[in-house]
Amino acid sequence: WTFSPLHASPIAARSLRPITAHFGPKGYDQRMTTLPDALALALPSRERRCPSLELEDGRWLAAAKSGLYAFAAPASSNESEKSKGDATPQLFPWYDVARARWEAEGELFALEWVDPARAALAGRSQGDPDEFMRQVSEYVNRSIVMFAQADTDAGTTITAWVRRGPDGLFSILTADGPLDAAAQRQADALEASVRDAVGLD
Repeated sequence: WTFSPLHASPIAARSLRPITAHFGPKGYDQRMTTLPDALALALPSRERRCPSLELEDGRWLAAAKSGLYAFAAPASSNESEKSKGDATPQLFPWYDVARARWEAEGELFALEWVDPARAALAGRSQGDPDEFMRQVSEYVNRSIVMFAQADTDAGTTITAWVRRGPDGLFSILTADGPLDAAAQRQADALEASVRDAVGLD
């Protein structure tokens, strides 16, 4: 299972790869994974049955409409406590997420953030990820209005996003390396282009 932003940019810039999906083999367990009861109680009642993903180290992730809930691994090494995780989750808005993938070989999950300097959320998963990945894809794509990418002469990749948040549309500009004065002007022009394309002042 892999996905990237679904919305291609209309301006002349390198776009991210389109969404694709890779399902497990026929006969793979199709039951939706949800949070253990002890963790689900930390969520609003309407979100306690949302699709979830367990990571081998004891972390849990839950894909809810309000954002991605991430439960840290428990401090205890006791196996009976491992599945309970840390009952105080972090909540990340979907507009912070760039893309995610799950690889059947090795059952590896990785989620990349809009901020390229931020370490990916990654680990070996347990259980069936299909419904979790579908929901992540839906929520992230819903938050993306458009995006565009361009490379500077020095090889730094600039990305300009227009994302949808609770207060409306806004733009985000990121770079995966240093920008000199000329590259900064290029970045500013790229952001201005995507903002203009959607009518942001």
